[in-house]
Amino acid sequence: MNQPNPTPGQSGSPLESRYRRLLRVYPGDYQAERGDEIVGTYLDTVGPGRRWPSLNDAVDLLSAGLRERLRGYGASGLVAALPLAATAALSTLVAVAAFLLVQVEFEDPRFARLDPVGPIQTLGAVIWLGWLVVGLAATALPGVWARRGAAVGLLLTIVVPPAAALIGQPGPPLFVLLPAVALGVAALALPAHPGWVSRSLPPLSAACVTAASVTLSYGERGANMFTSYSSTPELLAMAGGLMIALVLLVALGRALRADDSGLWAALLLVTPAGLFGANQLSQGVWGSQGGEPTSAAFAVTTASILLSGAALLTIAVAGQAARHRTVRRRALDSTCPTCGHQRKIPTEA
Repeated sequence: MNQPNPTPGQSGSPLESRYRRLLRVYPGDYQAERGDEIVGTYLDTVGPGRRWPSLNDAVDLLSAGLRERLRGYGASGLVAALPLAATAALSTLVAVAAFLLVQVEFEDPRFARLDPVGPIQTLGAVIWLGWLVVGLAATALPGVWARRGAAVGLLLTIVVPPAAALIGQPGPPLFVLLPAVALGVAALALPAHPGWVSRSLPPLSAACVTAASVTLSYGERGANMFTSYSSTPELLAMAGGLMIALVLLVALGRALRADDSGLWAALLLVTPAGLFGANQLSQGVWGSQGGEPTSAAFAVTTASILLSGAALLTIAVAGQAARHRTVRRRALDSTCPTCGHQRKIPTEA
């Protein structure tokens, strides 16, 4: 006789097992202490017949587990830095999107020697229009919807280029797409309850860059300085440097209040800022062929930037964890195991 399937709330159900697998992201002692409570809470909220955790539940568990691990390393500032890094990433993205739309995509495709895609040069215009919409959404919508908008923008950035190639239409080059993807990933951590500064920065960035681009186009009087993506690498590298400079300025202000989240945000954004300059760095290190770096040189440079960014962040977390362990050890050594009071450490005369 067939045994009935266990309901989600029963011990050993497939759903419970999958929640427990997600729970592995938490530190081991935290799992042992509160794992049953956490899994039970989630199981109590699901409907009958569900066999897989919802996307929201999975994201909540994974992000909460990561935060708990970082707290254990003494790197809580990294968690606090995510909303700042996300806001800076989205503001940079909408600024770059506005510039590329006005200065490149809406220019005559003949300047880039491309077959026109209607009134635009490439299908990359879909990506940049999408990020502008995300920036406006982040201004008006609740934080959770802004995050979903960022996820849609990231999906567009990833999907549009292969779709364009599939139908034989031009798309943006990799030296533009890679930093856009990196910033899109960072934008997924937009604050759940944004303040007026976080809400105003993306549209303000887009408005300022659009005004500057229109003014530049008018001032060029037919010179057409920026007519294709190949004319933008220097300016994109400057955009990455400006983003880091502004975040470091915010970090300095926060550091004066004993808040290291700004420094962590700068570390998080080093990689996308470096990717903005990958084209120029490739040419500087490996030389160029026909005015552009070779594909191999660009791939090596990009991989080096990604590895360097990951190494910097890993070293920073490891250093903070070592410092945190040292502070805890000293605190325990100076505490009386019987009464819990701080011992007086004798000083030398």
